[in-house]
Amino acid sequence: MGTGIGISLLRRHSELHIKVNKNRFGADRLISAGACEHTSIAELAQHASVVVLSLPSSREVETVCLDDDGLFVHMCRGGLIIDCTTSYPASTVALAKEAQRRGLSFIDAPVTRSPEQAELGLLNAMVGSDATLFPVAERILAAFCETVMHVGDVGQGHKLKLVYNSMTMGIAAVAAEVCQFADSLQIDLVTLRSLVGRGSTNSGIFQAFAAFLLGEKPDALAISIANAAKDIECAVRLARESAVSVPVLDAAAQEFKLAVVAGKGELTLPHLARSYVRHETGRQGFIATPHSIASL
Repeated sequence: MGTGIGISLLRRHSELHIKVNKNRFGADRLISAGACEHTSIAELAQHASVVVLSLPSSREVETVCLDDDGLFVHMCRGGLIIDCTTSYPASTVALAKEAQRRGLSFIDAPVTRSPEQAELGLLNAMVGSDATLFPVAERILAAFCETVMHVGDVGQGHKLKLVYNSMTMGIAAVAAEVCQFADSLQIDLVTLRSLVGRGSTNSGIFQAFAAFLLGEKPDALAISIANAAKDIECAVRLARESAVSVPVLDAAAQEFKLAVVAGKGELTLPHLARSYVRHETGRQGFIATPHSIASL
């Protein structure tokens, strides 16, 4: 996702400074397009007045911000940090308060859609900030977002993203189970897809699962099961802390957790739908096919 965001920023002629995260593939693309690489967060912070974060979770965001060589120590006063990570709202609010104490601004702007759409400038952002900072953030986010929504104060963007993701992962859990159910009854998936596509039950998640299972789109929904499990668990945790009962989402979260425990965490989301397949003998057996995961 970060690579796509960077490509879109460069297309708008932004001065882009980066630090390598997990591998060099995305970084090399950005550098060849004009980005400047730094070897540490501290070094990067000294060259940037605005930093856009796209990381796996709140844990990494806290590390990047709070460590001795982190953003909060080394960014100049007046700097702005925009967190596009799917982070936990309480962590976001705490970081915003600490940033303010240090003369910085920290806001949340989680995004929806894919890395490919990030590169095309077609993400959707949900911004949690005060009214003064929103226009500033909006101008930056417009480089890689088709829609930029101001949804309230700091933390509200991440709350909305968790609610959105919980629905996405809940639908994914049901779609995966239905695909397995249909297979066990020897129902043709093409026929099922055609029927679903004609009614209100239709969803992009189910259609992506079907395209994956039919071999039409092997890279469909390239989010890892482990990352999906993290997102829905965060949503259930938020509901629990808010005294909201979400038994269906809780059940879906357990399904994702079991998939991770079964060793499927690094597989992409549609692999949930092929946990079991029919064999000629009529017996069912577990499979776990390796699949490439898009870098974060």
